[in-house]
Amino acid sequence: MKFRRVILGAVLLGLLTGCAESVDTPPPPPQFPKWQPKQPRPADRDEKAVDAALATLDLCELIDLAVYDRRRGDVTRPVERKAEVKHGRKQCSLFRGGYDLISVRDMDPSHLVLHRVDGTVIDLGGVKGYQTETRRMGGLDGCEITVPVSFERAITFEIGRASRGKDCGLLRDFATAGAAKLPRDLIYPPDGQDSARVGACADWVSTEEGETCDPAVEVEVPTGAEAVIAAGAADPNVECAVFRDAVRMAFGPDFAPIATPGSCYFVEPKHRLQIEAGATANGGAPGEWHADPNKTYKDHQLITFGESPGVTFRTQDDREFALYASPLGNIDVRGHVRLRIVPEHERGIKDWDRSKVVSDLDVGKALAVMDFVMATHFRGPR
Repeated sequence: MKFRRVILGAVLLGLLTGCAESVDTPPPPPQFPKWQPKQPRPADRDEKAVDAALATLDLCELIDLAVYDRRRGDVTRPVERKAEVKHGRKQCSLFRGGYDLISVRDMDPSHLVLHRVDGTVIDLGGVKGYQTETRRMGGLDGCEITVPVSFERAITFEIGRASRGKDCGLLRDFATAGAAKLPRDLIYPPDGQDSARVGACADWVSTEEGETCDPAVEVEVPTGAEAVIAAGAADPNVECAVFRDAVRMAFGPDFAPIATPGSCYFVEPKHRLQIEAGATANGGAPGEWHADPNKTYKDHQLITFGESPGVTFRTQDDREFALYASPLGNIDVRGHVRLRIVPEHERGIKDWDRSKVVSDLDVGKALAVMDFVMATHFRGPR
């Protein structure tokens, strides 16, 4: 009998423990298949052919002395072109009095993505280029023009220390003349496909080379909060569809949606602002960002978007403003609708002295977008 009581007690303890675990242990998060870009990627040029062409290219020939003669003004001191190899890559500089005026170099491929993202597209006499000017202390401090010759390789023209005023117009004259001397099979027309980024993905402020991005496609948004966030978790095109009309109305038609794994972005060619949007059953509950136990953010506010509770907050440096709403009516329940806005340096300008912060106008637009989205897709029965 005593033995049976011991066994019975053990069984009851196991049952009670199991019940306690079933009550205290939260259910596992929902699982959705990981979305991957589906649109075909453009093909790059033959790598060996590009390498061979660059190996035989004389970079000093790309520094046109006729341009220098036109732009030198009343300076009579002689100039010379000097070729050298730095870090395994060829370059050539135009020197006067021991100082470089113009430099041309074979760019390190690891830097090319940033030059495409930071530079504004320019037309160098029918050849595609990217121009970036650097500003410090309120003035122009440098200028650089990159001419892509494949998805991975490029030739860069850079203004030197001895050039007066760091004149981008002067550099553009040299780059236009130099680009005209490149083999025709190495250049791209101004609207040419010179990277693996497809469509609006070219305007994404990111170091991704394009393999994780598709221009968003039109899809139907399902009815009902749970259905919407489940569909959004499985396909960022749904997240883009949820926000497409609202972003266009508030921020303008220049913002185009792109789909990436786990997020939709709205991007525009000048890079002044980038918007990230989501409507998903994945990720945390809005209340987690409001609690913010690590104090990553500031200005936490509880807010209501129509019938839905939500939160807003900023990064400590005011570089980002975020809104999270609960599609299920409780900020402590997993699943959220979010909008994050980040101002960026304008394309073609590296202004190191001016930090970019979210403007009050853009905050107002973001609030209007979230109000519209919640009223359109998450009103009524959940």
